[in-house]
Amino acid sequence: MTTDVVKMHGDRRAAALRHRLGALYDEIVDRAGRAQGEFPFSDRDCACSRDNLLAYLVLREHDLQDLQLELAEVGLSSLGRLEGCVLTSLQKVMQHLGVARPESGLAFPDLAQGRAVLAQRSRTLLGRPREGRGTRIMVTLDAEVINQPDLLERLLLGGMDIARINCAHDTAREWELIIDAVRHAEERLSRRGQGIGRRCRLFMDLAGPKVRTGPLTLETRPLKLAVPKDTRGRPIRLLEGYLDGGAEQTRKIRPPGEPPTFVIAVPGQSEVGGLSLGEELRFTDTRDRARLFRVIERLGPMAVRIGLERTAYLQEGTILRSASGCSFTVGPVSPQPVEIRVKADDRLWLYRDPARLGHPAQGEMPAGVSCTVPDVLRAVRPGHRVFLDDGKIGALVRECREECLELEVISPAMPVRIRSEKGLNFPDTKIDLPALTPRDREDLAFVVKHATAVGLSFVHRQQDLADLRAALEDLGAPELGIVLKIETREAIHRLAQLLLAGLDVPKYGVMIARGDLAVEVGFENLSLVQEDILCLCEAAHVPVIWATQVLETLAKQGRPARAEITDAAMGQRAECVMLNKGEHIVEAVKTLAELLSSEERHRIKKRQVFRDITAQQGVFPDLSGSPQPAGERER
Repeated sequence: MTTDVVKMHGDRRAAALRHRLGALYDEIVDRAGRAQGEFPFSDRDCACSRDNLLAYLVLREHDLQDLQLELAEVGLSSLGRLEGCVLTSLQKVMQHLGVARPESGLAFPDLAQGRAVLAQRSRTLLGRPREGRGTRIMVTLDAEVINQPDLLERLLLGGMDIARINCAHDTAREWELIIDAVRHAEERLSRRGQGIGRRCRLFMDLAGPKVRTGPLTLETRPLKLAVPKDTRGRPIRLLEGYLDGGAEQTRKIRPPGEPPTFVIAVPGQSEVGGLSLGEELRFTDTRDRARLFRVIERLGPMAVRIGLERTAYLQEGTILRSASGCSFTVGPVSPQPVEIRVKADDRLWLYRDPARLGHPAQGEMPAGVSCTVPDVLRAVRPGHRVFLDDGKIGALVRECREECLELEVISPAMPVRIRSEKGLNFPDTKIDLPALTPRDREDLAFVVKHATAVGLSFVHRQQDLADLRAALEDLGAPELGIVLKIETREAIHRLAQLLLAGLDVPKYGVMIARGDLAVEVGFENLSLVQEDILCLCEAAHVPVIWATQVLETLAKQGRPARAEITDAAMGQRAECVMLNKGEHIVEAVKTLAELLSSEERHRIKKRQVFRDITAQQGVFPDLSGSPQPAGERER
C-alpha cells in the first residue's frame, strides 16, 4: 500500500472518529442539559456530580466497543476509565483529533475534581483512611463481643475501622453494651500507647421490611449437640456450653459453631459448682453411645462451662456421672422447631396467615410455612419464582389459593431444611413496601444517639430516602450519615435516580448488599450487576461499601477458599469492605487489610471496554418504564 493510500485511509478514519465523537458529545450535552433541571442543586460539587452522572448515563446507552478499539489503535485513550469525569475525558480525546465544541453549560468536573469530591465524601461518611490503605474495613458485631474485650482490641489493631450493628437482631440493651465495649477497648489501647489514631465509626443497619419465613411448630425431642467437624467428618474442637444448676430447661442458645451453644439444665443440683477443672462427666446418649463432657471453666456455685468432644443427643433424665462419684440428672429439654425438609419436585405451601405455624409433610398434605409480611403475597402470580434462605431453596408458584400459595420446589436435588426467620425473595414480583417500617422508626431514636451512619435496607424508590430524611429531621439529626443498601432488582434499575436524589445528603453512600441481591438478580448476573453499581456510584462520586460473604470461609473456618481471596482483593475498588462475624474474624480482618494495602499500589477502577449496563429508570423522560426481569440487561 503506497504512502498516499495509507494517508488517505488514515484521514478517512480520523474523520469518522471526529464525526462520531462530536455527535456523541453533542447528544450527551443536549440530553444531560435538559435533564439537569429535574435535579436542581445550588452546591457546586453536587451539580458537578449530577451532570457527570447524567453524562455517563447517556454515554452508556451506546454500544461503544468498536469506537474504543479504534481509539486505542490510533494511540488515544479508549475512554475505559472515564466514570469520574465523562465530558472532560471526551474533550481531551476530541482535542487530539481537532474537534472543537463550545462551552456546554454543564458543571462537569475534571479528573482531579472528581477524585477530590469522592475522597471528601468518603472521608465524611466513613472516616479518615489508614496510611497505605484507602479502603476502610467494616466488621459486623453482635452481643457475643460484649464479654470478649481482647477480641475487640485485636480487631481494632488488626484493621477494623467501622463497627456494624444489625438492628434486625438483639435489642437496644445489647446494642448499647456492644458500643460501650468498643469504646472501652479503644480507651484501653490508648492508655497502653497502642491507639490506632482514629475513633472507630459506628454503622447501624435498620431491619427494613425483611420478608421471612414464620415460626415453626414446636416439638419435644432429644437435643442434638453437633461438634464441629472437618471435611473428612473428624471433630476439630470442643462444642462449648454450660452445665447450670439454676437453669430450668436444656436448650441451644447460639447457632452451631459460635460458643457457647447450649445449656444443660440440672435443676437444683448445687454440686455443680464443686466440679474441678478438667473433670469428666460421662453419659450414654439417646443412641446408646458413650459420650463425655469436660469441665473447662468454673463460673460460680451453680454453673460450670463444659466442652463436648463428640456429637451427642440428650433427653430429659439422662444421667451425667463424674469420676468423683457425683451424678447429675438432665432437666426438661426445651421444645424445638420441627424439622421440615424439602427437595426438588416436592410441593410446599406458603401460608398467608403469619400466625400459621410451619409443619412437615403429613400424608397427602405437603409441608407448609408462613410468611411474616403477608401483604407481599398479594402481588405474587403463578409462574413467579420464590427463593428461601438466601437462595438455598428455589421454587415456582403453581397456584394462588385463598389460604396459601402452592409452590413446586425446583432446587436443590437433595433434601434441605427449612428454618424459621429465613429470608424470602420474590424476584419476579414487584413489591411496593416502604423501606422504613414502624419498627425502624422506633429504632432510629437509638441510632441517632449512638451511630455515625444508618443503613436503609430494601430501599427501592426516592420516597424511601425522603421518608428517612424526614424522620432524621424530626429526631434532630439531619446530619447523620445515610447508606442506601442496594439489595433488590428494582433498586438496581432505580440506582441512578436514587443517587441523584441523595447528592445533597451531608453524608451519603451506597452498600452493595450481595446476599439478597444475588438472589434477586440471579447468581449468574451478580458480577455484572455489582460492576454496574460501582461504575454508577463512581460517576456520581458517591462512596461504596462492598458487603456480604467477603472472606466468609476464612472468618468461619480459619482457612480461605481460593476464589474468595480474589473477590476480597476486588474490594479495593470500593471505599469500604464489610466482613461478617465468625470465629476467625481477626484473621479475616488482618488478611483483608493486607490484600487491600497491596492492591492499593496498582489500583485499577475498571476494565477498558464498555458492555451493556443495567437500564436505569426515572432519570430521562425517554427512559421510563418498569424494570425488566433479572438477566435482561437492555440499554
